[in-house]
Amino acid sequence: MSSTREPDPRFRFLFWRTDFVGFAMIVSGLFFLLVNFEVIPASGFVLPRVLGILFTMIGLLFLFFTGAGRWLSWFVIPAGVFLTSGIVTLILGLNRLFSPASASLFSLGLGLTFLAVFLSGRNHWWALIPTGAFAGVAAWVMLGRRFPVLGWHPVPVLLCLGGSFLAIYAASWQKRQMRWSLLVGAIIAAAALFYMLGILLARWSALWPVVLLLAGVLMPLALFLADRRRPGAS
Repeated sequence: MSSTREPDPRFRFLFWRTDFVGFAMIVSGLFFLLVNFEVIPASGFVLPRVLGILFTMIGLLFLFFTGAGRWLSWFVIPAGVFLTSGIVTLILGLNRLFSPASASLFSLGLGLTFLAVFLSGRNHWWALIPTGAFAGVAAWVMLGRRFPVLGWHPVPVLLCLGGSFLAIYAASWQKRQMRWSLLVGAIIAAAALFYMLGILLARWSALWPVVLLLAGVLMPLALFLADRRRPGAS
């Protein structure tokens, strides 16, 4: 008596959801073939939009895969990459694909992708690190153009990265075991703030005397208060 192997129902779940995406990819591939052989004349406006739609369809394909269960939940990462590429291509086209605006939008999309990975499971706390890094790169590109004082110093990257480690500690259930993230986040955020202070002091030399005056006043005051708190002091 021969036994037939039943197909995995998870794969049956995938097939009906990916038909229209596969059809869109076939149509897009035929379109690009006809454009390459100059059968269809395509302007500089149409071609990047079709390419953006193709990237978006591939991203939706990976996104549908994630709905098949936790065994394919990691497909949200390529889904976010392709969806971000498609949206950036649709908005900016191919001529501005390597512009600062494109880099900012792409970094923001990748940051949201890893944020979705974290939200899919609380044990994916590590995903907050690339979330903060990509968000910092997006802020770095935008602020570097708008505020010449900061220029291209990586202060926003360090601040967002430190904030991501602080968010790991805030979102953790076991605070005692994740105290290292609090320490790392505080160190990185403090380094970013001191970095920014050094930039401002280097640009505005008048702040150096102010800092020296404050240090000269606060240091004896701190020593006086410490001596008053010392056991046995009258």
